[in-house]
Amino acid sequence: MKMDTWHCAGWSSELATGPLGRKLLGRHVVLFRDASGIAHALGARCPHRGADLAKGTVVDGCIQCPFHGWCFDGVGQCVRVPSQPEGTKIPPLARVPSFPLHERQGTLWIWTGAGEMQRGAPPEDSVVQPGRFVRRVFFDPHLVEAPFLDVLENFFDKAHVPFIHRRSFGPDQNPLVARQRITVDADGRALRAEDDPDAPWHVEPKLPRGFVGLLGRLLLGLRRPIAQHTRFDSEGGAQIYLEYPPGTYDRFVAHMTPADEGHTWLFVESVRTRASHALGDWIQRRAINKVFEEGKRETTLILDGGPDAPPPVSVESDRLGLAVRRLYERWADGSAAIARERAVSP
Repeated sequence: MKMDTWHCAGWSSELATGPLGRKLLGRHVVLFRDASGIAHALGARCPHRGADLAKGTVVDGCIQCPFHGWCFDGVGQCVRVPSQPEGTKIPPLARVPSFPLHERQGTLWIWTGAGEMQRGAPPEDSVVQPGRFVRRVFFDPHLVEAPFLDVLENFFDKAHVPFIHRRSFGPDQNPLVARQRITVDADGRALRAEDDPDAPWHVEPKLPRGFVGLLGRLLLGLRRPIAQHTRFDSEGGAQIYLEYPPGTYDRFVAHMTPADEGHTWLFVESVRTRASHALGDWIQRRAINKVFEEGKRETTLILDGGPDAPPPVSVESDRLGLAVRRLYERWADGSAAIARERAVSP
């Protein structure tokens, strides 16, 4: 897991009702707002007897342990021990780790590494176009039972849609996958993919059928897209862009954050100018939640081949997912090398 970079920790709205516990990059953390409304991220294990601070409450802007009531401020220092008189010295080790947390445009970004890059800001929010009315929807976070790189690659896998997402976007979709034209940014940190117009075969996208498709056509004016592309940025996440006549669009943005070696948090939001009203939000939430539910089946289909299992066999339709995986691995390895060089520099 790459630690020395910003990762999505969740949505701002999740802190509206109290502290939030989440396992991120192998660490149990608690997110909460202080008395001024500023969001903080601390290690969730109380140094007293190991209780989960995320199961506590916010008292006077501090997170209070649910076991013995110890209170910790936004930088992780214990400021009150109810079992001893006020003014009694609190042990200096009565503190928990504090992690930089940046809040912007409804997204919480956390830094759990120790590298110097934490001085920078998280990736710029590129999904909102100033001057245009857009509708933004944050979907409930989902914990996927799969390693980070597998989840990342699967996000760009079109071949599984007709077979896994049969009740949402998959019915009657052509299992044939269009060849992708992949363009890597000059800095090697991001890529863009779209259907290759020079490919020997082409695939016309179909609108979803069933209840989801009916709602989309009748109430949202859903039409076949006239343009679409996907994009992956090593720091900013993944995007799917769909453009419809007359110039409206849907843009889905996914941030993937490792929880541990075998689980990954998936944070998905949408920004759209098509059907920009509350009914559109409701239908879109219904449709995407169905996709999430169907996606849970994927992890139940994979058998553990053991240490002697041969490498997976890939075909043309896997090319984009593999390109994304390789780009991320090169970026992560390069950043790690830079960090090592800095560590040994005099």
